Amino acid sequence: MADRRNPPRVNETRAILTRLTNHLPLAIGAGLFWALLLVAPTPGHGKPELLDRIVAVVDEEVILWSELTLRTQMDLQQQQRNPAYMNPTQLQGEMQRVLNEMVDERVLVLKAQEDSVEVDNQQVEDMLSGEWNRIRDRVSKLEFSTMLERSGMSERQLRATYRKQIRDRLLYDQMVNQLAYSQFITRRQVEDFRARFGDRLPPRFSVSQINVKVKPDDTVQENTLARISDIQSLLDQGEPFADVARKFSEDPGSASAGGDLGCFSSGTMIPEFERAAIALVPGQVSDPLLTTFGYHLIQLHEKREGELCASHILLRIQSTGDDRERALTTLRDLRERAVGGQDFAQLAREHSEDSGSARQGGLWQVLERDNLPPIVEPHIRHLGLGGVSDPFVLETGGHILKINDDYSTLESLVREELVDVRMEEVIGDYRKLIHVEVRLDDEWLWDPVTQSSPSETLAPVQDGG
Repeated sequence: MADRRNPPRVNETRAILTRLTNHLPLAIGAGLFWALLLVAPTPGHGKPELLDRIVAVVDEEVILWSELTLRTQMDLQQQQRNPAYMNPTQLQGEMQRVLNEMVDERVLVLKAQEDSVEVDNQQVEDMLSGEWNRIRDRVSKLEFSTMLERSGMSERQLRATYRKQIRDRLLYDQMVNQLAYSQFITRRQVEDFRARFGDRLPPRFSVSQINVKVKPDDTVQENTLARISDIQSLLDQGEPFADVARKFSEDPGSASAGGDLGCFSSGTMIPEFERAAIALVPGQVSDPLLTTFGYHLIQLHEKREGELCASHILLRIQSTGDDRERALTTLRDLRERAVGGQDFAQLAREHSEDSGSARQGGLWQVLERDNLPPIVEPHIRHLGLGGVSDPFVLETGGHILKINDDYSTLESLVREELVDVRMEEVIGDYRKLIHVEVRLDDEWLWDPVTQSSPSETLAPVQDGG
């Protein structure tokens, strides 16, 4: 369980392992929202002053230092790399690489506009509404109003900015799709790809998984339920919730605060926790609730517009080494069957406990060889096409992974290769027709306001929302 400012959320390790896109779209959403924090009022005036500078010009559009640092920061976080442990040369290289990507993206969008590529206006508005609601759910009305005031933007102007970014992203995607559909792939090309990368990882590859949860046995769960039922009896006898939470709760983030989780918006908590909290009236305490974190007792304090304020007592259901070994034994058997020739996709459908990927025959995500998540890199780096990893255990449970080598997967990878080459040609040709200026050197890496170093500027974002 997270601390009181970060109540229980969907598994963070799983978030790291979400599907990676083949082509990074233009950043929208939270990036622009947090960029409001870079704007501050001018002393003695009601008008804002943008504390920023231009690091690139693409035709009549500019890329700001704040955009670059934010994008670099997000990229490093995705790679699980800490800028504090990178030397200045490495940081400059990362920022230069990211800036080149941002320039190329904007060049391709301009090319799409030049070619009169169209996007669905209704799709733009639907995406805008989704993004807008997601951002607004993360802050209070007062916080949002304060940020707007600091930025010097009206709500209408901010929505207009979002709308443009969404339209640009869709234009970018349309151009990539057009380039992809124009590529005719032969069987010979697919087989050549298989022969070229058969014994090693290609630059990009599709991965399937079988996931088996590490589950405590029934006795442990029953004992934990009995313990939290005893705690519930103390509350029924009139013991203050906060005192009982301090004494018994096993959530290190909230126990010392009497179980107080603060106030949280819809979608912040794991669904079952949120549903239980919503069903309460202020002052009421829930019956024991079982989640992936353990058993909870929830006390609701207040219901606000779009928010709940609550405390909880958590007793964890601790898995043991025996539970882990049972999961690994199951996975070893499944791996042996897969290596022996049984269809991995069918095994995943029948045995994987990750319902999302299981329905797709274990299809999990696309990874890049040079940008592997650290949590899976040791288990797949030595595999080639068709290889199946040894079982391993993460926070999400036990896993075996397969590097997909079916014809349709390899055909898509060949197509990606050809699209990458064609994109470089299209971007390179169009860059010659427009003005592109990049202004990034040692001096421009430093924060224009604080004069802090890149390692300080790119410190990981702490998401408390």
